Amino acid sequence: MKNDPLSYNFMHRSPDGLKDEELLELLLRYSRDDAGEMARKILERFPNIAVIMEADAEDLSTVEGMDEDTVLLLRLIPELHRRYFLSRSRAQKRLADSRDYGNYLQPYFYGARDEMVYLLLLDAAGQVLNCRLLAKGSVNATGVPIRRLVQEALTANATGIVLAHNHPCGIALPSKEDVELTLRLREALEIMDLTLLDHIIVADDDFVSLRDSGYLHRF
Repeated sequence: MKNDPLSYNFMHRSPDGLKDEELLELLLRYSRDDAGEMARKILERFPNIAVIMEADAEDLSTVEGMDEDTVLLLRLIPELHRRYFLSRSRAQKRLADSRDYGNYLQPYFYGARDEMVYLLLLDAAGQVLNCRLLAKGSVNATGVPIRRLVQEALTANATGIVLAHNHPCGIALPSKEDVELTLRLREALEIMDLTLLDHIIVADDDFVSLRDSGYLHRF
């Protein structure tokens, strides 16, 4: 390592001193011998590290000379990052308000390129009973199976429900469809003596609570 400037600088000085291309080269050394050349090709195809980490296997495969081992290595990094944030959020078992809901749910959408819907189930004390992917696709009456959502809540013996979905290519602001779904869901849950605590919308590193925005109080 002493004879390798990149490794030495990363381990004993500061990773901030390395360029994106140099960090990529260090990583790619674990999958190929021409790591420096491949790092340059990847950055010619993708403008920055964020775009590389968000690229799927098909996109990464378009880089000249890319092989399956390198694609696998590059896809492992964002998934490990996602699991890191998930493990941190899961350490907080009791959720008391919308900020807690958003912080808990946000890592589930890390790196997501498609719209996804998650269901968070809580007991009366705010303890997390379950959090699971409910649907993929458009967030509307068709895309979110309300009957299945109610069944999941009853099976888990939950008293409080938080719905969450993401806006992959937008900002974390509720659409008309988001508000309509929230109100329909609240009505369906009240019939079963269940409470819709919130509907969280996630976009990148931001989230918005429909409860805090007043939509659950206005009607």
